[in-house]
Amino acid sequence: MQTGRVFRRFVILGVISACAQQQVTTSPRTTATSSAISVQDLTSRLYAYADDSMMGRESGTVGNVMATSYLAAEARRLGLEPGGDNGSYFQEIRSTSTRFSPGSVPGSARNVVAVIRGSDPVLRNEYVAIGAHNDHVGIRRPAIDHDSLKALNKELTRLGAPFWDRSIPASRRAAARAEVRLNIDSLRRIRPARLDSINNGADDDGSGTVAVLEIAEAIAASPVKPKRSILLVWHTAEEKGLLGAKWFTENPTVPRSAIVAQLNMDMVGRGGAADITGGGPDYLQVVGSRRVSTELGDIVDQMNRARPRPFRLDYQYDANGHPERIYCRSDHYMYARYGIPVTFFTTGLHAEYHQVTDEAQYIDYEHLQRVADFVHDVAVHVANLDHRPRVDRPVGDPGAVCVQ
Repeated sequence: MQTGRVFRRFVILGVISACAQQQVTTSPRTTATSSAISVQDLTSRLYAYADDSMMGRESGTVGNVMATSYLAAEARRLGLEPGGDNGSYFQEIRSTSTRFSPGSVPGSARNVVAVIRGSDPVLRNEYVAIGAHNDHVGIRRPAIDHDSLKALNKELTRLGAPFWDRSIPASRRAAARAEVRLNIDSLRRIRPARLDSINNGADDDGSGTVAVLEIAEAIAASPVKPKRSILLVWHTAEEKGLLGAKWFTENPTVPRSAIVAQLNMDMVGRGGAADITGGGPDYLQVVGSRRVSTELGDIVDQMNRARPRPFRLDYQYDANGHPERIYCRSDHYMYARYGIPVTFFTTGLHAEYHQVTDEAQYIDYEHLQRVADFVHDVAVHVANLDHRPRVDRPVGDPGAVCVQ
């Protein structure tokens, strides 16, 4: 946490607290935008969205109110149609909980929803949904030294320790300690120790959030709109059990039967060789693309092969029975359980997952730009089909526990 931002944070808090219960309902105002998805825009947006001033964006807290207010303001600036409750950009998530943690704001857990209307007079009543989650895990106590954790995570990753079990064999501990100390000492020559308590979630899921914004801007600025409408949903409370996506699919603001596909991005800003075994600049995991509709999976593959620089798509985490259960762990699943074709795009888990070291400075923005551009192209292609992606796989009970 950088103390130089404290005064600015309290100023922002004062403004947000005064309007936390208000809805952004004014008609969209069109401003100059770009149809290009750019590294520069993604960088500036993510540094703002994953800033300490957002206080970790935990759903139900002032930090998440600030984050969702930012998204609604951007949607309005881009001229997007409000798609939430009562002509607003917000869909409030009702909760039966009567317990509030410190810093919580009653009634503040909310999805952000916007629409770009399609051009076809009939197909515009159907939607291709693009989503990410707007929340993260908030503030940790006690604070931890940022650079020590970064150095430790780097060494654990090098030694092949999985992110869920950060342990080292006894025979290698002494060498690992020496390497961590060397890394910390080199950082100390650059700057003094800094305590950090804010999980900024730059990759999880700031990267997906700003990618959806960039895709929205590109489609809104294009003189030729897709035939179908584009439904943009930034879900809340993903970190608390996919609650925002669950609420939206059970209480949709558009007819659920009109959603022809859902494309989900969660953690799409890393995936380098130092982040994940087998990773690199062309690495991208794809999950769920054939679990409801094999046609959608074929579209993803075909469009990737047609790119000037295709991604190396990794499907291993989509395997039945995979212990990570990635298919069940992000918002797309809440759509798939209702028979909506889905595809989940991610560059994968890494050592900074749910750590204070998940910061904007460690994102690969060129990689992020390429992922956003790819998802944009898939969305527009599906939106222009003369038919819905065919559902040809069994769909179970929406209320059943997810089994991968």
